Parts: sequence; structure tokens; C-alpha cells
Amino acid sequence: MESIVENMMQQLLSKEILQEPMKEIGERYPKWLEEHKDRLSKEEYDRYHHQYELILKLNEVYEEEPDNFQKIVDLMQKMQECGQPPSDIVQELAPGLDLNNLSQL
Repeated sequence: MESIVENMMQQLLSKEILQEPMKEIGERYPKWLEEHKDRLSKEEYDRYHHQYELILKLNEVYEEEPDNFQKIVDLMQKMQECGQPPSDIVQELAPGLDLNNLSQL
């Protein structure tokens, strides 16, 4: 059973599935951070900036080590620890997507 779950996770986190959405989110982050810097607390800004850096690292892994599943999982877990990406960015990319429900899976 464990290998079935692991196999499903590998497919869901694969380059083919996640690289393009992660690239798009990463491309929107710098502008979003700049536009919202004055409205965010220092802690919020630092958290979002850290999340952006993790997205850049994840995209780098997809380019250079797409089969390094453990590294991808580690980066995704660290991103999740930062909370959800800004809802403005997510709604631009996927109107109607509720990431709060996804995180409960």
C-alpha cells in the first residue's frame, strides 16, 4: 500500500504536472511582492519571500534533477510550511481554485 501512495505522489509532484504552474507562480511573485510590500507585515513579507525562493529552487530541481523525488518532496513541504501562496496569484492562474481544500488532502 505504501508504494502505491508513494507512486501516486511521485506522479502528482512530477515535472510534467507541476513545473509549469510553479513557473507561472514564480514569475508573478516579484511583482506581487513589490506591490504588496507596504501592506504586509515584515513577518508576512519574509514568509512570502521565502516561499518565492523555495519555488525558484523547486523549478531549478525540475530543470536539473527532475527524478530527485526526495528533494522535490522536501521543497514542497518547506513551501507548505510557509502557508498558501498569495490568493491573488493563485486566482490569476486558476480562478475558483481553493487551495485550503487541497491542503487537507
